[in-house]
Amino acid sequence: MRRAGIRGKIILNSALILLIVASAVLYTGLASVELARSVEILFRNNMLMDDLRVSIEETEASLTAYLSMKSSDALKDYIKYSTRLAEYSRRLNREIRADELLLLQRDLAGILDGFLADAEASVAAKRGRDVSAYTERFESAERNLQLIGFLIDRIDGMFISDSLAAFSGFNSRVSSVLATNAALVVCATLMGMSVLVSVSYKLTEPLAKLAKAAEALGRGDYDHELPEAGDHPDEISVMAASFSSMRDGVRRAFEEQRAKSDLERKLMEDRVRLLDMDHKLKDAELLALQTQINPHFLFNTLTAGQQLAMSEGADRTGDFMENLAAFIRYALKPPSRSVRVSDELECVRLYIWLLRIRFGERYRFEVEADDAVMRVETPALVLQPLVENAVGHGLRGREEGGSVRVRARLDGGEAVLSVEDTGDGMSREEMDRALGEGRDDEPDGGGIGLRNVIRRVTLATEGRGRVELESTPGAGTVVTIRLPAEGSAR
Repeated sequence: MRRAGIRGKIILNSALILLIVASAVLYTGLASVELARSVEILFRNNMLMDDLRVSIEETEASLTAYLSMKSSDALKDYIKYSTRLAEYSRRLNREIRADELLLLQRDLAGILDGFLADAEASVAAKRGRDVSAYTERFESAERNLQLIGFLIDRIDGMFISDSLAAFSGFNSRVSSVLATNAALVVCATLMGMSVLVSVSYKLTEPLAKLAKAAEALGRGDYDHELPEAGDHPDEISVMAASFSSMRDGVRRAFEEQRAKSDLERKLMEDRVRLLDMDHKLKDAELLALQTQINPHFLFNTLTAGQQLAMSEGADRTGDFMENLAAFIRYALKPPSRSVRVSDELECVRLYIWLLRIRFGERYRFEVEADDAVMRVETPALVLQPLVENAVGHGLRGREEGGSVRVRARLDGGEAVLSVEDTGDGMSREEMDRALGEGRDDEPDGGGIGLRNVIRRVTLATEGRGRVELESTPGAGTVVTIRLPAEGSAR
């Protein structure tokens, strides 16, 4: 058999099977359309008549309720139901045609219009307190309702008769349709099975032999005998030659891969060890930076708490201790974490509350934040050290006090956090020392300090974040932290 023979037979027989199946489906579909049409007519018209009945009953009930009680709720119901009834009425035939059913619909539409007109007139008379007028128009509306009910019953009867007639005609041919369809399906099934069995056997017998050779290759038996070409010299010979070439290539590749895998395993182990050491180094550095909380601040704050407890009632002291505990709890969490800007600002507010207990109203504090930046991630504990430096160094020598402003906002693709004070400011030499790498900020201890904040931002954001310092002697200092806003901290 030629290489294209099996393909051509499959295509030819498949086309014949599809033609037979398509004929069966088309025959069944055309016969089913007739039944569907009759059922659709019955369903659509019955639904319209049912909707009319329900709408008429609701309109009559709401009209009766309004005329008897003059309730505003009943009037609202009447307006709603009468409007719906008018919409259904417009769907009815209103033209003169040579069809009894359509003429009945035209008569029904006219009587419905009269009923709605009488109902509207009775409502208007009721609102004008004209008893005789609304009674007369209501009675007229009731008479129209009786005619409407009669016509709806008549139309329903005609709908059912026409639909049953169409269904009866289809039902008389159901047996022949089913028998013809069954014969076509059986014929297509038998022909398809015969083609599948014949073609499958001719294709799979030589391939099964080749599959056994492949299984042997999978077990590592590279010397298994390959099948002969047999009755299919073209296809089988090409596959056997390709398989033989593949077997030799697999043998060589397996030996080379074994040598490479040993080398790659050793390299991977070394790389994992280096990554583990790098992560541990970063965590250790972050931990060392975070644990440098100023002991003078803790001592002074606790002293203020003790004095407050002696001079005031227990409620305020309890607030003091609670805020202090919350601040310390936030500060001492794992150093490698990232937090939301909202959490960092809450920590700053707790710290400001504690500062006000200590310094009273000597300093003024402002915290401003845009809603858009609140969910952005930031390294933990970077704002509080800057506020501490602003109070402890920028404003420390000012008897008249001063102000500190903390701001958070989005600027393009960056989250911008800033701490600004109205303190003494810094000279260019002092700014260079604060930003340099040779020392840890001020010698007297300035909290975690500006340099440590810079290192925390650099480590936590892998160099994508930065800290900027602006200061003028006598005019205050602004420290700005810029973080990538797409999930900045790890």
